[in-house]
Amino acid sequence: MIFRAFSLVVFAFALISFAPFCSEAQEVGLEKEVQKMVGENYLYAIDFLFFKRLAEGELRLSETDQANIYRAELIGRTLGVASWLSGDRTQTYTSVMELTPDGSLRSIEHTSRIVKRKWGKWKDRGRLHRYDYTQGIVFEEKSKEGVISSRKQRKIPEGQQPVDMLTAFYNLRAGVYGPLARGAQFLVPTYSGKGFSDISVNVLTAAQQEKQKFFPSHGLLLSATLDPEVFDTDSGNLYFWFNDAGVPERGIVEDIIGMGDVRGSLVEDDL
Repeated sequence: MIFRAFSLVVFAFALISFAPFCSEAQEVGLEKEVQKMVGENYLYAIDFLFFKRLAEGELRLSETDQANIYRAELIGRTLGVASWLSGDRTQTYTSVMELTPDGSLRSIEHTSRIVKRKWGKWKDRGRLHRYDYTQGIVFEEKSKEGVISSRKQRKIPEGQQPVDMLTAFYNLRAGVYGPLARGAQFLVPTYSGKGFSDISVNVLTAAQQEKQKFFPSHGLLLSATLDPEVFDTDSGNLYFWFNDAGVPERGIVEDIIGMGDVRGSLVEDDL
């Protein structure tokens, strides 16, 4: 549970870090072309109640040796007592993305992998989604200890181009879905093990932001909703906040099953 909470908090921060802003945010120059984002790296610490830094995560973007192909990675590790309780768990999300002529990114492959120790033995579980837009199909594979355990495929709905969650972050930052302004709302088509759905993103108005007491009234506050199954939450809701300098400093994931709300923050060295 702790590690899934961590993953969703980092997801929240990723969404802000890779989002274009009009008004306040454009003034601090957050909007960048994909090539200018290469090499960016964020480190986050996750706290719950009075427990500090139960986990940490790293989010980064790199080039591949193929033209216009990029790799995004979200890597999380439990720490201290949480690491002992979770079996030294490491969870990795990796997206390989193609930059298209219109400036948008589209998913090629998205993989998720969990490695942990259980009863003295290492366990390795993975899932791969491969996007074939020519055939209009998403192919899915599940694996255990490196061996494929199941395969399936789903037809992409007519008129949609779903992307994985990390590709969505970079498209948001590039302005593919439109600029973000207070009161704006976006639905980003995506795919999970349950099938096709949307990532819902909302930019809160000043009045709405004032009601969220964990966050300052200045800066800019966003909310997002995912399929609750992705990270084992009851609602799939989360909040994330940009400070006045445009830095994503705080986030809350609501309703983690068995835990409640979990808070995350950018490590001070990255501020």
